[in-house]
Amino acid sequence: MKNWVIRQLVPALLRLMAFQFNHRASLRKSLKSDQGWINFTIGFRTEDRAFQGGLSFLDGKVTAESFMLESPDTTMVFANEAVMLEMISHTPNEVLDMLMLNKIKLEGNFTYLNLFNFYLSTLLGGFHQRMEIKRRRRHKLQRKEVAKTENGPGEKSRTTTPERLHAPTIDPGVRYLKNPYLSDLGLTDFPRLQGFLSRHFSKRPEICPERSRLLTRWYKKNGFETDGQGNPWSPELRQGQAYKYLMENKEPIIRKDDLLAGTTTSKPVGVTIYPDAHGTMIWGELLSAPNRELNPYNISSETVEVLHKEVFPFWINRNFREWVRRRYDNPLCQKLDERFAVYFVWKTVGISHTIPDFPSLLALGTSGIIEKIHQAIVKANGDVTRVNPLRAMILAAEGLNAYADNLSKQATKDAQNELDTERQAQLRRLAEICRRVPKNPPRTLDEAVNAIWITWIGMHNENTNTGLSLGRLDTWLQPYFEQDMAACKTEKARDACIRKTVELVGCLFLACCDHVPLIPDIGNYLFGGSSSDQAITLGGVHADGTDAVCDMTYIFLKVTEMLGIRDPNVNARYKPGVSSDAYLQRLCEVNKITGATPSLHNDEAVLASISQHGYPLGEARDWSAIGCVEPTIPGKQFGHTGSMLISVVAAIEMALGNGTHPLMNWKVGPETGEEFDSFEEFVKAFEGQFSFLIDQAVAYNNMLANAHAAIRPTPLLSAMMDDCVEKAKDVVNGGARYNSSGVALIGLADVTDSLMAIKTLVFDQKKTTLREFQEAIQDNFQSHPKLLSLVKNKAPKFGSGNAEAKEMAERVARFAHEQLNAHRNYRGGPYTTGFWSMSNHVAFGTLAGALPSGRLRGKAFTPGLTPQPGASVNLLDNLRDVASLDPKNMDNNMAFNVKVVPGGADSHQQIVDRMAAYVKAYFSMGGMQMQMNMVSSETLRQAMADPDSYKQLLVRISGYNAYFTTLNRDMQIELIERSEYGI
Repeated sequence: MKNWVIRQLVPALLRLMAFQFNHRASLRKSLKSDQGWINFTIGFRTEDRAFQGGLSFLDGKVTAESFMLESPDTTMVFANEAVMLEMISHTPNEVLDMLMLNKIKLEGNFTYLNLFNFYLSTLLGGFHQRMEIKRRRRHKLQRKEVAKTENGPGEKSRTTTPERLHAPTIDPGVRYLKNPYLSDLGLTDFPRLQGFLSRHFSKRPEICPERSRLLTRWYKKNGFETDGQGNPWSPELRQGQAYKYLMENKEPIIRKDDLLAGTTTSKPVGVTIYPDAHGTMIWGELLSAPNRELNPYNISSETVEVLHKEVFPFWINRNFREWVRRRYDNPLCQKLDERFAVYFVWKTVGISHTIPDFPSLLALGTSGIIEKIHQAIVKANGDVTRVNPLRAMILAAEGLNAYADNLSKQATKDAQNELDTERQAQLRRLAEICRRVPKNPPRTLDEAVNAIWITWIGMHNENTNTGLSLGRLDTWLQPYFEQDMAACKTEKARDACIRKTVELVGCLFLACCDHVPLIPDIGNYLFGGSSSDQAITLGGVHADGTDAVCDMTYIFLKVTEMLGIRDPNVNARYKPGVSSDAYLQRLCEVNKITGATPSLHNDEAVLASISQHGYPLGEARDWSAIGCVEPTIPGKQFGHTGSMLISVVAAIEMALGNGTHPLMNWKVGPETGEEFDSFEEFVKAFEGQFSFLIDQAVAYNNMLANAHAAIRPTPLLSAMMDDCVEKAKDVVNGGARYNSSGVALIGLADVTDSLMAIKTLVFDQKKTTLREFQEAIQDNFQSHPKLLSLVKNKAPKFGSGNAEAKEMAERVARFAHEQLNAHRNYRGGPYTTGFWSMSNHVAFGTLAGALPSGRLRGKAFTPGLTPQPGASVNLLDNLRDVASLDPKNMDNNMAFNVKVVPGGADSHQQIVDRMAAYVKAYFSMGGMQMQMNMVSSETLRQAMADPDSYKQLLVRISGYNAYFTTLNRDMQIELIERSEYGI
């Protein structure tokens, strides 16, 4: 369409939209919240300013303008006129995709864009639904095309595999399990768990307004910036009071048949809304969320009304992102984050990548913690800067106690209405448990697990449900299991106790699935398929270095095997020379049966990586994984280990463009040169761009940390983190004993291979020039097949066993660690370096052009620290290269993905033996972490073609688990194209 036609069409459409909202009562009422008209202005223009226009929403009247408004609240800048027309034909969720692809960029308040998208969806809802149906059909055909294969159907279910190994009791910490593998038990022995698991795979998540509505109601009544008397609030005290109100009024629900009391939300599977963080990102999708292709959410008309009229308008300027924009005048570091292509700073969502001090909760109960805080208040001697944070911690703990009391009353009421005598007794027991815990120290295992679960609900109602992790539950719960078993007088009673324990832990696992993180549709491409990533860590060693594997370790592994679910994210520590072969074999067997979990960690390498921070050895030995794979010291270290995800590849692209990023078409980085006389000069250019990106990401992370301190301190978490009480400081202000921020760097193998291609073919062998490389990259190697062939066949690659490529990877990792370690976060702690990617290796790959490594435009980067497919036909080359990297440069851990497929004639025992041999060999060479996908590309293709038959197909992405059929097409293809090795 000619540009002049578009310039006539778009203003006409804006005028039509204004007319509809001004004259249709059903639309006009959406312009008003419970506190009055929602007033804002939005501008529209093309990059070259050939078109400019806008809409103003003022006191219930919508006005279309054919000129750029003065200081609009937000402006949508289109790459060109064609993109403007493209947006008109897109659904609100697709508009966010266009932002990610940099077809549109936003200037100003992000929340108003989401509100504008909501208005579009109210106007064009039926049209958008028809478009979404067509898009889903198109994508379904595309998936079937990719999935075409001549092979037969793949394996649809793993957890029903009849073969199981047996093992004698040889671990010193295993005192009661005669067969630690519990191979005589299966899912069919636990109808309660079967029922929960069936609902897990059949129940669609529903958006729950409970938390956001209750908190917003309290803030409207009591003030946010100032209190009822007009005085500035202490942020901690405000949060403590609001949180207590929330937990006192939260609906107490006992799930049918559950052995645990309480639910994260008021829905069977709830999507919790955090409007002070990223919650308003779903505003534009409130009407379309049930119909979107990936991970749809149900939402009632009442919830839409509550969020649109009561909740979201209050938070338009009171969320982390907009607080930073106002305070720092929309800084460059924020603009880069909002272009999606170079880094993502997680503090726009939350700070929840940490582990509370559950041992203290179990030892003291909230009453003991409150008493400890009261003593600290006395020592504060009236200093309000110390007293207020401490009072907030008490209020939060009291709120948790009130919720437990309400659960006790609800359990009693449910028992009175229950006809089944067995269930009636269970409910009475739950009522008794909730009267006791978490207020008091638990005495039995069911009290201990309920204390943890009720507190866990409280944690997720305080802070965003992303990566908050459970820690070393096997070690912490073992004493309660031993106590329960010791009370059993007969073999039959002991067997029943073991079964009850398995069932109780199974209920905990499935309770953790009662909520999912809020993911706007754009998140399906950035973090596709991810759950809340509630990491549990098993095994390892005690503070004195002795083996920590125990009865509960094997019980947790049995539950992991039986359920085969994506969350909790099970991580297992293995200490060479201390952990037994029987334990390693069991880890591998569970991995084989589930296909993807647990993740395996080498204790020696992890300890070597974190020892540089000076932790006492006993505390360091207590490390546990957070979220994906990141190490932290539970209850002592507030590490926010997922604070930033940075594309290392973006630095290569910017070095090739003298500071210009190709997708953003933005000369944003430093000028590092266009001509290079030596490879070393080019490496310095890459390091200059990489350093620039690190500096910017760190700056934004620290600004957002200030936003958290002002908007959402976390008094409950602070009450359960060592030294916060002694320092009288919230964790967001540095109250924890150890403070750090963890970073994930994405694309190390892609960068290494790109640098090696340039070094070898341009500077060493002089088979091409850097300019020719740049031309080849620009046209996606279409006109340069010979160069692409040289790259594929002649350039050394990381993972091939080439010594020079290994040293190059080490150099890049060392540089990253040194640059990050030179920075300090808002709380005064260091930045730690990790090489894992969640699913951002796919998202960042989508936003990147072709690379000198031969990777084509839009293809995924390699996940975590995994070599690129085809680097070697020999898995041992991959193992050696990854294991050779210095763990000190990876103090936020790494993710090494291996796809292994057993031969059809191999026995169950043979497969497990070989898996264990690979792990042992890798760890003996110094390897830090390994995660195996036991699924063939054939099976994955079948799942693409027939997703309904593969709903339970579990896969490992890069640090977390996901159900394959919930992933976007690019992520599915990346998994299919990973190198596949026999075992």
